[in-house]
Amino acid sequence: MNALTSSQQLLRYSIGLAIWLLGWCLLLFFDAHFDPVNLSLILVLTSALAALWLPLSMTLLASVVGLMAFNWSFVPPRGTFAIDLHQHTVLLIAMMLVNIIIAGLMVFLREQSRRAQAYAHAAEELRIWGDKLRDASEPGSLLDELHLALERLSVGKANNHPVALVALNNQLPPTNQPSALQRIGSVNPEHEEALWHCLRTGQPLGPGTGHYQELDALYLPLRGRSMTSGAALISGITSADEFPALTQAQALCDQMGAALERHHIQQQERQARDQAQAQTVRNTLLAAISHDYRTPLATIMGAASSLDQQSERLSDTQRQQLAHSIVEEADRLRRLTSNVLQLARLDAIGGNIQGDWESAEEIIGSVMRRMRSHDPQQRLSAKLESHLPLLWGDSLLLSQLLENLIDNALKYSPPESPINVSAHIDKHHVVLAVRDQGTDIAAADYEQIFEVFQRGDHRKSGGAGGTGIGLALCRAIARAHGGELEFHATATGASFECHLPLRAQPANPESHL
Repeated sequence: MNALTSSQQLLRYSIGLAIWLLGWCLLLFFDAHFDPVNLSLILVLTSALAALWLPLSMTLLASVVGLMAFNWSFVPPRGTFAIDLHQHTVLLIAMMLVNIIIAGLMVFLREQSRRAQAYAHAAEELRIWGDKLRDASEPGSLLDELHLALERLSVGKANNHPVALVALNNQLPPTNQPSALQRIGSVNPEHEEALWHCLRTGQPLGPGTGHYQELDALYLPLRGRSMTSGAALISGITSADEFPALTQAQALCDQMGAALERHHIQQQERQARDQAQAQTVRNTLLAAISHDYRTPLATIMGAASSLDQQSERLSDTQRQQLAHSIVEEADRLRRLTSNVLQLARLDAIGGNIQGDWESAEEIIGSVMRRMRSHDPQQRLSAKLESHLPLLWGDSLLLSQLLENLIDNALKYSPPESPINVSAHIDKHHVVLAVRDQGTDIAAADYEQIFEVFQRGDHRKSGGAGGTGIGLALCRAIARAHGGELEFHATATGASFECHLPLRAQPANPESHL
């Protein structure tokens, strides 16, 4: 609610004086047609209209001067201040009282209207400011706007009052630490000490606040419901009259404080939720590993114990079968452990991998050679599109992705059904696909099967078990390479497709192979 500017005041005075001039012109015009009683009504109307624009002091002065001039010009005997008739005396006294009452009422109503408009403007500013804070994902990014808003409010008649802001970066430290604050504007040591006091107590300080009113500045806390997140400094304020917008400024600061507190609470909730989720994942991982390690370990222990204690009674074929069982179960443990470690690694590094240019043919060829040892029925086949471009990525991770998909197909497709591995270009992607003729997956499980420790219902009836991290790892690897792993139901079974983005090829491809 700032005062009117000098240009606005001059305009109002000019309009008020113009109304008086117009009123006297009307009095002179109607002088020959009306008696003084009727002419007095024009004078009262002129005084009332002029009161809409002139301050009370000028209105009363103009009314008194106008009444004396009216007596001189229109009340007999004219040209003197003497009065012939007693009713004219009553008329002049009544006019004086009416002018004073009307002038006072008009000035009062005008001031009330001005205050109502100022309050409406302030309320609208607070509403807009509240909407900005509500929609902001990071309220701290709006501290500069709060600084500008306080500067606009602090513009005085004679000079401006410098504004500064401080806000906590995180928690309130036990002692005053400059590094714990974010600053906007210049703050000297004395002001900073007072800002810390304001921040810790959550109370405004300075003239008009009721606390330390002898200070030469205002200190306004950024308050929330249960914490204070910062403080504002408005310098050069020696009395409450110098800063009439104190209430609005504190409201702006409190809205910012509430937004910062809300953001702080959301961060704490997010951290607590992440910690609880991490703990749940760790517990589930340990439970899954302990369960799924038990079977291969029991098989290895049984076979090794038989070889150790009954070797002389076993035939060569039986010993070979036991040794094969140990190798097979140990390899199963290796794959399980590798999946767990790689998933933990990708989670730890946030999916940021160290890649290089790799040949899709070589990756698929090496995977096929390793996986054929798990395919006694020779179900695996590969079909690669000619002239495939180089892939940018981690060859070990891409190999592990294909191994997991092929191992999954070997487990959950009919014993003699074919499994095909393919690679082709699809628009802006290279697609690595593994297709089998396994049991259909329910539509509700399409996304669930890619979650950690989740397995589709069709797998529960299968002969092989698992922790449910294989497909989750495959999707994590695909996304770490900027791609995506998708499941598509086919007429004969299922297809898992890894879409890897095409990148600009290196200048000398041979040097990267």
